[in-house]
Amino acid sequence: MSKQSHAAAGESADQRTGFTVFLILAVLTIAEYIVAVGLDSKVALVVMLSVAAIAKCWAIVVYFMHVSRLWRGEEAH
Repeated sequence: MSKQSHAAAGESADQRTGFTVFLILAVLTIAEYIVAVGLDSKVALVVMLSVAAIAKCWAIVVYFMHVSRLWRGEEAH
């Protein structure tokens, strides 16, 4: 595989990953809205919205901030 086609394949994979994370964040946001509108219990509301917020935070940190690279060796950068 040439360098150009290898780079294009990497960009395509990155775009798929970005789109997947976008969909995950969109679904979690819709779920948050449904929970916020539908629940009357304040405790359940806080717990469920907190779980959704933590999941969204995790997705952003892992996929967009590349935190996993912190624990790799220098040659992996």
